[in-house]
Amino acid sequence: MTYIKGAFVFVFALFQSCWGYGQLLNESWKGHINVQQTQLPLIFHLKQNQGRWSGTLVSPAQSSGHIALDDVWVEGDSIRLTVRKLGLSFTGRRTKEATIEGVFSQGALRSTLILDRFIEKKRLRPQTPEPPYSYDTINVQFKNKFDETRLAGTISKPKGRGVFPAVVLVTGSGPQDRDETIEGHKPFKVIADYLTKRDIVVLRYDERGVGQSDGNYTLATIGDFSKDAMAAVEFLRKRKEVDASRVGIVGHSEGGLIALLIAGQSSVKVDFIGLLAAPTIPIDSLMLLQAYEIGRASGMSRAELNRAKVINRRNFTTVKSNLNDQQAYEQILDNMSSIFPEPSQHQRNEFKMLVLPSYRYFMRIDPVPFIQKIRIPVFAAFGTRDVQVPFAPNSESLTDNLPEGTAKELKVYTGLNHLFQHAQSGSVNEYAELEETFDTDVLEDLGRWIHTLN
Repeated sequence: MTYIKGAFVFVFALFQSCWGYGQLLNESWKGHINVQQTQLPLIFHLKQNQGRWSGTLVSPAQSSGHIALDDVWVEGDSIRLTVRKLGLSFTGRRTKEATIEGVFSQGALRSTLILDRFIEKKRLRPQTPEPPYSYDTINVQFKNKFDETRLAGTISKPKGRGVFPAVVLVTGSGPQDRDETIEGHKPFKVIADYLTKRDIVVLRYDERGVGQSDGNYTLATIGDFSKDAMAAVEFLRKRKEVDASRVGIVGHSEGGLIALLIAGQSSVKVDFIGLLAAPTIPIDSLMLLQAYEIGRASGMSRAELNRAKVINRRNFTTVKSNLNDQQAYEQILDNMSSIFPEPSQHQRNEFKMLVLPSYRYFMRIDPVPFIQKIRIPVFAAFGTRDVQVPFAPNSESLTDNLPEGTAKELKVYTGLNHLFQHAQSGSVNEYAELEETFDTDVLEDLGRWIHTLN
């Protein structure tokens, strides 16, 4: 995922019952939920087979490709969808031939959701590897020993005998599959393919609660995801094809933050880390910059940007504070009162998302003290058009805070966005339109650098 964690909700649902107007549902449907004044698109792909419905949901602006979902109640024109382990539901009614109107809810969030019939544009993803591969792939499972969560992934390894350097790929925020699928792109599959062809073993895995991995994503914190990554490193190091003295983590976005935290704490033996658009400044400062840059790229005026910045700063300070959740929520209501003097229930529910324990945990993270303790080699890549992890402050923080004598290669790539695509504005809306999945210069530099390590 590529998104730094915010108060966004990721949703999943499955139509598996017959509807009175079922023949009209055997296709794709698209709608948007409103989260913190941002429209989050959702696409349902539905099909009927021998009277039974099945389908997938895609949150294209967020992550995780096509997700198979569960539970449907249907009566006449009405429908109710639930996903038990994520605590979400959608209740709707078909109001027109090509429209379903209803309400989506998850936890404290409630949002109107109108689904319209949708014909998905066929997009090219020429970098996505297709079998047969020139290397071996093995589906594996391993456990996080801290809470016994079983995780599933894929190892890709060079053919033939011998031992090779190895990396664990750690995804960004949001419920990510092992390929870090977003907008039809599969960046981790592209990275794994490139590195494996250059004699590097790669393990990539589904995050907890996603794909074939166990666990509950919505209840997890970055601490849980860090322990999952540690388990992956320990599992990979024991493989017979792996050089146990050259095992590292390559993390994208929040995955890079996780790599920094693990390396700074020496939580598990890691021989090197690769950081791809990793946050290296306090997270509340990062989120303030991110909101500003995303707003700027979307066309907000300078006055609107500055006004939003002031309110966001107040909200993030409140989220980080020692106020209890109810006190923090009331303070956020006061912070927002100049814009929403009488907030609707939907808006109140959105504000409550800011005081979720996992979000408050995340917002309190400051990676700088961890960076200052890193003693292993570091590779870091940033793009100049990244609006989610702006390159200047984050690259500077690494330069300023990595201990003197630490082996490092820090690179900034002109014109690349948060996904390391060549972009015009860097806006998140460009991700789907660009055919490129991942810049080959970054891949070449990363692969070469790993092989320089002894």
